[in-house]
Amino acid sequence: MSANHDFRTVQDLTTKGIGVHSDAASLVLKCPRIEKKVPGKEWTGQIGQSQAVIRLPDKEIWNGKLIIAATPAVRNEFSMDLLLSDIVLQKGYAFAACDKGTPRLVLRNPKRQITEWKEHYYQLTLKAQEMLESVYGGKAMYTYIAGVSNGGYITRIMLERYPELFAGGVEWSGVFWHPDSRHLLTCLPVYVQEYPIYANWRGDHTDRERIMAYGKLLEAGLHPDSEPYWHQYFKTYWVYSLWLYGRNLDSDWEPFQKEWHNDWLRDPSPLLYPFQARADILQQHIEKFANTGHLTKPLLSVAGNWDCLITYIHHAKAYEHLVKQAGFAENHRLYEIPRGNHVDGLLKTNQGSQQTVHPYFEAAVNHLEKWVEKDTLPPESGSYETIESFAPIGCSLFTG
Repeated sequence: MSANHDFRTVQDLTTKGIGVHSDAASLVLKCPRIEKKVPGKEWTGQIGQSQAVIRLPDKEIWNGKLIIAATPAVRNEFSMDLLLSDIVLQKGYAFAACDKGTPRLVLRNPKRQITEWKEHYYQLTLKAQEMLESVYGGKAMYTYIAGVSNGGYITRIMLERYPELFAGGVEWSGVFWHPDSRHLLTCLPVYVQEYPIYANWRGDHTDRERIMAYGKLLEAGLHPDSEPYWHQYFKTYWVYSLWLYGRNLDSDWEPFQKEWHNDWLRDPSPLLYPFQARADILQQHIEKFANTGHLTKPLLSVAGNWDCLITYIHHAKAYEHLVKQAGFAENHRLYEIPRGNHVDGLLKTNQGSQQTVHPYFEAAVNHLEKWVEKDTLPPESGSYETIESFAPIGCSLFTG
């Protein structure tokens, strides 16, 4: 890697200075509070096949730390700007993120694989560390990683595979990829098939059929109290995610070979995926990038128990179980957030009884700092009803 970097000098690295990308805005209910400008340098460019952004506060502001932001879904390198960048920049952190090399519809090409993600984040981390030495004249005292959804998976897999690069991590509703457990390609098909029956869109299903469909939805991980939000997730995530990840992980199944069509949101029957009959194919692919639970560095997990996409039982709890099986429970905490869903941004139009998870994510970053830097143990795993019961004492949150 070259030591010459084409930085852009910026008067304010927060979104108040550089603007808000739509990929970032759609993920939050409210923007974090910005109390001050953060002048510094920004680099944007390509690292391998990924697009990346690296932000370095001025030397007198830098706190000696670096945080790597793991982006969710198939969103771009700016998608963590409101979830994380605005918060940590004001604390003096250097910040780096990339698009995992597969933004938007790249994964519809089966030649591009989820296995790339960790390699892109490995290269990003090395590049960011190189830039720190170039600008500040020294390495970061602590390098952390934090991510959301499939960025939560990245956080887990990077700590598992490259623990030497990181002091610890925080993940929010990380996707659990494991060939021997429930995962997206075994849960989404149930949601897509059974929800239209339960909702009785055509009006031709019996009460018994609807009750049976409801039971299957709960068995696939959905919380019964999250039912008012199922329709929103069907239209926004369930069908599209099944097609995109299914196309990538089982490209030989003929319906997945077709291009996306909005008609599937009205009639998803062409995408009724027989995941049980295709289990061997899915296992073969997922084994290549599966989580192991081998955590030698601290990891704090937060997850809403009303999550309608990455369900609490089949993702957060399943990963906690894997970590325990691997013998590393002392390095992991799981925090259940009552009434928390997957995407805080969807609360803008349909909040109901849901609570935002964003403050818990920020508070978990603070707990991680204290755990790593001051050997102060974080709260025990468990359910935390309010942010006041979870945030560190005396801690003022930018998301509060």
